[in-house]
Order: sequence, then structure tokens, then C-alpha cells
Amino acid sequence: MIETAYYIASKAKQILGGTLSVNQYKDYVLALLFLKSASEYYKSNDSFQSDENKPLLRLLVSERSSFDYLYKELGSPELGKLINVALYELEQANSRVIEGYEINRAINFESNILGDTNERLSKLHELLHLFQKLTLTDDAGKLIDIGVLYNQLLYIFAEEAGKKISNVLTPKEVIGLVAELIGNNKDNNSLCDPVSGSGTLLVEVGKRVGIRGASIFGQEANWNQYALTKMNLMLNGFKDSTFFWGDSLSNPKLTDDGGLKLFDIVASIPPFADKWATEEAEFDRYGRFQYGIPPRSQATWAYISHILASLKPNGRAVVVVPAGVLFRTSESKIRHQIIEHNLLETVIELPQNLFYGAAISTAILVFRKDRKTTQTLFMDARKGYISNKGIYKLSDAMVEQLLNTYKGFLSGEQVWQENSCPAYIATQEEVRNNKYDWQTVKYVEEKIERVEVDVEATLQRIEKLEKRLEFVNEQLEYCTQQLIRLTNRK
Repeated sequence: MIETAYYIASKAKQILGGTLSVNQYKDYVLALLFLKSASEYYKSNDSFQSDENKPLLRLLVSERSSFDYLYKELGSPELGKLINVALYELEQANSRVIEGYEINRAINFESNILGDTNERLSKLHELLHLFQKLTLTDDAGKLIDIGVLYNQLLYIFAEEAGKKISNVLTPKEVIGLVAELIGNNKDNNSLCDPVSGSGTLLVEVGKRVGIRGASIFGQEANWNQYALTKMNLMLNGFKDSTFFWGDSLSNPKLTDDGGLKLFDIVASIPPFADKWATEEAEFDRYGRFQYGIPPRSQATWAYISHILASLKPNGRAVVVVPAGVLFRTSESKIRHQIIEHNLLETVIELPQNLFYGAAISTAILVFRKDRKTTQTLFMDARKGYISNKGIYKLSDAMVEQLLNTYKGFLSGEQVWQENSCPAYIATQEEVRNNKYDWQTVKYVEEKIERVEVDVEATLQRIEKLEKRLEFVNEQLEYCTQQLIRLTNRK
């Protein structure tokens, strides 16, 4: 399947890459994949997943939403409009459309960004030809998992864009680690991501943990990311999920009877560099900032405050944050309150340069309400990486060690400060003594291998070396004098 993803990306670059950046043309490619795959599924009356533990893809496709209909209209001067209509009707038929913010309003095939009328039509012709020839079945004739293909393309586009990517994309290893930290879904839990980005974390955690579409909730402020998430959710069988467009901080949409809707699990990666409006925080109608109001220039703690306020009394959250959250003085009072309210379960510092679009150091924070212990687990994974084209990748060995240590901590086992994954279980008093600084280096000691030195033997060896040096100097002096004599004779 990865070959198919690279083929699509390569051809799309040839068609659109001359005048558009990756960040601009990826949305059009993913939208056409959405239309093509929905049509293929509908015609086959098959499912992308045969595993009963995975959600089935059951999309309804109207005539005007079908890819075959669009291909027949290839010569229409209104081809861009027809594709927009197809996206609109496909979304209307298969998901909860909130307040009219449809996919085609974010990804517009009539946009001038594609060029003037003739140039736009030419590009759309080539794109439709590309997807017309695309085979979405395996060797046995079964439809491939389109959700996997969709996310593979997201990562390929991120690789192509490099540091110029317009949004931070979560590495697969980090997504897997987040999902494993959450564990299996045994109690029909609800899952939320209030800052979903392109939806990769929400979708992959939902699939891995086993949470069904009706129990998945999310919100995203960026229109294009909103559109990508809607398509991502539907292509992965989560069309019954509840997903809103809007800013979770200034205008939370996931509400219940005037208050925030509460969830069993929240998994999220808030924007790494974002400002927020602090003016109304003191009188926030949802009571989200009871632990303190974060500075205007640091929105991450505002999102964390929102997440904590969105948890059920026994809920838990896994949040990926920039490492500055752990130690910045401006947020020390909030960290103080989090510790004193016994909400912090685990801190994992990750290697730097893991994320496409952000070369900063990051960490994973695990919060849990109704905790049975007041201790906090600190794990240092900063050296647990392998390098890949200048981007660090969290190693499989480190992921395994982190999970084993975390599971051991939950079951009450002793944690050892191993070289491969230094870890430490700190008491509340120890965190207080460190002035509520959560950097792992404050708690985890790196082992330094020390060799015991025999002082007397070393001194004897030094004495022998000094005598040897004295003899060499004498020989050098003798040779120098001989050379001078020979030179004078000539």
C-alpha cells in the first residue's frame, strides 16, 4: 500500500507542484482520494476491514457524489463546481454537518489558487485521470484499507514539505505510544481530541484502543484541518463521530447542558506555538482555569486546563506538549496546583526533533483524576532515538521500555533507573522540593560507569613513565650534539 501512496504523491507533485506548495496541493489530492474511495466502496458493497474489532466503512454515495459521474463530466467547463457539489453531498449523507461548515468550503475546486479557468480545468483533468487509473484493491480483489492509505499520504506530504509543513504532524511512533499508554477500551469509553489537527491522533488512537465512532468527539479551529479530519474520520469508519469546527478555548462546542461535555479519555497535541486571549479567563463560564491563568503567550497550559475540565471524575488524559511546559517560571503556579490536586501521573521527556514542522523538545504528560496514589512517574527518553534524514525517530526499543516501566508503575512494581530508559517515582514532597519543576533531569539520575582506580599502582606507573621520558630526552640530546659535530666538519 505504501507504494500506492508514493505513486499518488509523485504524480500529484508533477501535476500541481509547479505552482503550488505541498501544503497547498495536498488537500486537493486527499479530497479526490476521499471521493474515489467512497465510490469504490459503494460499488463493491464491501468493507475495507474484515476484522470484527475494527469499524466498517459504510458510506452512502449519491449519483452526483460518485467518481464515475465526475469522470463522465470531464469536459464540463464547471468541473470544479461539480467536484465541490460531490464533496458537499457526500459529507451531508454520511456525517453530522455542524453549522454548515462543509468540506468543500475549506477545499474549493473552483479556487483561483489552481490557476485561471483553462489552467484549473487542465489540472483537474489530469488529477481525475490519475485517480481513474488508481486501483484500490489488493491482489485478492478486496478493497484496501483506505484510512491507512489516507494517513500514509499525510506523512509522505509531511516528508516532502520538511520544515515548511503548515501544521505539526505527530510521528507514528508517538501516536502508538499514546495509544498504548491509554490501553484497551474495556468499558465503552468516550474519546475526545479538542484540538484535532488533521485527525491522525484521534483516528489512530480510536482504532488502536477500540473506541467506536459514536464515542469519538473532536473540534478543530482551522478550516482546512477541519476538512481533513472529517474525511479522515469517515474513511476510517467513524462517520457517526461528533466533530465541530471552532476554537476550543474561545468557543468550545463540545458542551452538555451549558457546561463542558465530559469524557473518559482525552488524547491531544495542542498547538506548539500559539497565543490565546486571556481577558475572559478569570470569569470563564466553564470554570476551566481553577488552577491558574496561563500567560497570553503560552496557550499550551490553556489547552491543558480545558482538557482537565473535560474529564469525567475518573477520566484520564494523555497530552503531548513542548518541553517548556515542564519548567517555565511563568507557569510554575499552575504546576503547583496540578501537583497539590494530585492530577499528574506520568512525565515522559522525548527526544528533540521528532515532529515534522517543529524541531523543539517535547514531552508526554499523563493526567488522571481520582488517583489512588500521590506519586508521579518520571521517564527520560531523550536518548532513545534513531536518526532518519535529519528527523529523529523514537526507537522501538525505547517505546517498549517506556511501556513496560509505565505498566510496572501502575501495578505497583519497583522502577529501576536503567540506562536504556532512566526512570524515577517521585513523591509529592520531592516535587515540592524541586519547586514544582517537572523536568526529568530533576528526578532521574543518568548512570555514569565509573572504574575504580588503584592509586598506588598508578603512581608507580607514572614514575616509570617519567624515568622513561628522562632517558628519551637524554638520547635526543646526544643525537642532537652528534648532528652538530657532523655538520661542523663539513
